[in-house]
Amino acid sequence: MNKIKKSLVLITLCCAFLVERAAALAPQDYAKYFKIDVNAPLPSFEELAQKYANPNDFYDRKYDFGWNISEIFDEIFRIRITANGKREKRIPFEEEELLLNMLENVPKEIYPYIGPYMHTVPGMPERILNLPGIKETKNKFPDRIAPQLADIPDLEFLSPSLYFILMPEAWPQNLPRREIPNMYPSYPKVEYNADFYKKLKKLVPVENFFPDSNKAKKITRSDFRTLDATQTSLLTAADVKAFADTLDDVREFANRDNNFLNTYNAGIFLDMYEVENGTGIRHNNQIKDQVNPCQRLIQKIKILGKSKENEFQTLIGKKGFTLETWAYTCDKTIKAYRVSKINRATIKELNAFAKGLYMPEIKAFNLQSQNFQMSTIQGILEMYKAPMSDVLEVKKNRPILDEKFKKMKYLLVSSPIAVHY
Repeated sequence: MNKIKKSLVLITLCCAFLVERAAALAPQDYAKYFKIDVNAPLPSFEELAQKYANPNDFYDRKYDFGWNISEIFDEIFRIRITANGKREKRIPFEEEELLLNMLENVPKEIYPYIGPYMHTVPGMPERILNLPGIKETKNKFPDRIAPQLADIPDLEFLSPSLYFILMPEAWPQNLPRREIPNMYPSYPKVEYNADFYKKLKKLVPVENFFPDSNKAKKITRSDFRTLDATQTSLLTAADVKAFADTLDDVREFANRDNNFLNTYNAGIFLDMYEVENGTGIRHNNQIKDQVNPCQRLIQKIKILGKSKENEFQTLIGKKGFTLETWAYTCDKTIKAYRVSKINRATIKELNAFAKGLYMPEIKAFNLQSQNFQMSTIQGILEMYKAPMSDVLEVKKNRPILDEKFKKMKYLLVSSPIAVHY
């Protein structure tokens, strides 16, 4: 009897372990990572740079060209290559698995253009170099050459790192042209009746439709600004117009005092900091910049210090915004703008994402790739989350936003305004 009890306990523990293991191997849910607290305390730029900027990443080769190498061997380089040569694993396991998975999922016709270069990369794992299709490309020049390059003499001496430009498919001119059907204008089936429109003009004069008509305009919610905007408050047309009026100043802010480069670097450090502290998406934290570009921008500006924070506040304060209310209004406007410009193909893809129709293809990848794909898909779905009320208010000012975003090259300083048509 005791043996039976012990067996049942052992089976229960094994089942619990397998369930826990299966849960750990399942793709994660990344919804929590897209919630941003713009008021969360963050380290300064100097603190992050001291922690994450590695001075060893910038190596001085001591020469400009291969024919001008000194006869004295660099001691630092000798130590580095000796250390690399003694390492059993030159590439981290996660990156090796990701590279192997990518090679297994790309068309085999690409192998002759990337395989020869991979055989020249120091420390490339044998597991990858012996992959069928890659192994046969060692020291082999590609057979298929793009016609644009076929007549170049001594082409076989080209560096293997540039073989990809030899692929005919790399040239848009060689791709099969998509046939576009001829579009014919459609005319109304009902013939124009001049008498009917004369009677209509007598009943409703055309002057009533002029912009300067004396008809009293009804004041609605759209004409008022939102006080203390939050992440969940609804937009008004006045909010959108006020936000659009700040974009010229934001564009000028990006173009002076290296603000673009500084915010870009602050974003890199912010991604590293969040991943280390469990609030970021490992290997794909940049997707947060596309979901909520404005809130991320405010975080980067706060990292740069009080002077930049006050400078930016002065610009947006002209329209009555604080850093927080501007970030919320901006992100909600951009999401509603995306929805207002959406086309049928994008809607079809979003529905496929939401219903999980791509899960069988995603599960063909390893766990790291699965999580990367899942975080990207959930990020794209978050990019298009906007109440219908916000979309209707944004449409009233969409021509202004079109003009402003185009001038900014769809960048809020260094944060991308991703829009899919």
